Amino acid sequence: MVAIASFWDERKLLVFVTLIILACAAMLLELAAVRRGERSPFDQFVPAIVTPVQRAVSLTFNAVIGEIQTLAQAGTLGRENAALRQKVQRLASANERLKDQARENVELQRLLRLAQTKSTLATAADVVGYTPEAARREIAIDRGWRDGVRRDAVVIDDRGLVGHVIDAGGHDAHVLLITDPTSSVPAYLRSTKSWGIVTGTWRRVRMKYIGQDVKIRPGETVVTGRGEIYPGGVPIGTIREVDRKDNALYQTAVIDPAVDFNSLRRVLVLETR
Repeated sequence: MVAIASFWDERKLLVFVTLIILACAAMLLELAAVRRGERSPFDQFVPAIVTPVQRAVSLTFNAVIGEIQTLAQAGTLGRENAALRQKVQRLASANERLKDQARENVELQRLLRLAQTKSTLATAADVVGYTPEAARREIAIDRGWRDGVRRDAVVIDDRGLVGHVIDAGGHDAHVLLITDPTSSVPAYLRSTKSWGIVTGTWRRVRMKYIGQDVKIRPGETVVTGRGEIYPGGVPIGTIREVDRKDNALYQTAVIDPAVDFNSLRRVLVLETR
């Protein structure tokens, strides 16, 4: 029986022969290039393909390494930034403390000078209690009778009159503020020496019993008049407005206190006579 070659066998044979021919051609080209001292086409073709691939791989690798280094540096920078922020916060806190101490020193110096002008002994005290919504306008201080503080002692700060002591314990005392409606302070207008009585209105104070013939100007200073409790010349505040009423025997003036009772921290207690 005669074997008949199939179509696929013929194709395999053709491919095999073609490969042999191409290999022979490549060898001939390689030999010809060697004889001429040149690179063979194969040697020129391979670098042309491999070099761009190597360059792409190298760029990708360098980029990855760069990102890794950036991430590592970012972590270090983040820690350094956090440390710097903490340092800035500590410096800011220290700066605020120094500012507070400077303000306290200024207040103490003013209180000392004020006490010296009054020619009387005085005791410095810190405000340790204040209830704005209480039924009475009063504060608590950290000095009592063991420190020389007595009932009816006048209390001032570096800006003016605060009030007077209404009771004293061994190491603390309560001070009735001039803004309390039950407070009553003899006072006069510094410019005209016109007299009146200053009473509290919870937030401000009011000067009553000013004669109708007295010319009152907003911004005028009101000071204490020497009386049973208060020494003379302590600033109380400035005239805010005048309450004039027809047919009234006296004028009444609203006063802005010299003391800021919302930020009161340190006071001076004058020794009672």
